[in-house]
Amino acid sequence: MSEHPYTDTDLRTEAAICLLALSTTPGAADIRRWLTGAYVESRRADDHSGPTWDDLLTDGELNEVADRVRSLVESAADITQWAVNLGADNLQPSTEHEITLNAGQPIARIHFAFEPGMPEEMRTDLVEGIGDAINEAGADREDDADKEPVDVDSDSDVFDLISEIASKLRDATDSGEYHAVGLIYDLAMSRTTVAEARAELADIEFRHV
Repeated sequence: MSEHPYTDTDLRTEAAICLLALSTTPGAADIRRWLTGAYVESRRADDHSGPTWDDLLTDGELNEVADRVRSLVESAADITQWAVNLGADNLQPSTEHEITLNAGQPIARIHFAFEPGMPEEMRTDLVEGIGDAINEAGADREDDADKEPVDVDSDSDVFDLISEIASKLRDATDSGEYHAVGLIYDLAMSRTTVAEARAELADIEFRHV
């Protein structure tokens, strides 16, 4: 039993709350001022130099970009609990490994975090192995979808047909056969039990048996 009245999970939960509380959403004006001196990442050279947003855009375009960036910040997923758990477990998130599943649009995304000492080859093998398993499962589902659908009769459909057949046979027969077909009908319609039907069947005399 722990010598403390709380668990490690309790500590991680509070850490996530504190981390979230430290995060403040910048306003559009704050983002606009930041963009003036911020580099456009996709335009960076090998030495990390390059044009800033201010170099490439007009004032009106900068205001539009600031609004779009703020919208992305506001819609960002809360991953503070994940962040705390990764740090507590000494795992480092990778910015180079991810798997995205698409069905016309992204429907799932897998991010990876690794122990700092894990070799790059092992990381790549792990990611590719998971990707291959997902692809194989997807191919299996596609194969299943290509197969002709198999009609599976419900119990009610079977009983309805048995009842219809039994009713017609009963009308076309007489004597012991009539009685036996009646038992089939009653069983199908739950009008008798198996034990009762067996007892009645034992007393029926058939002409051709």
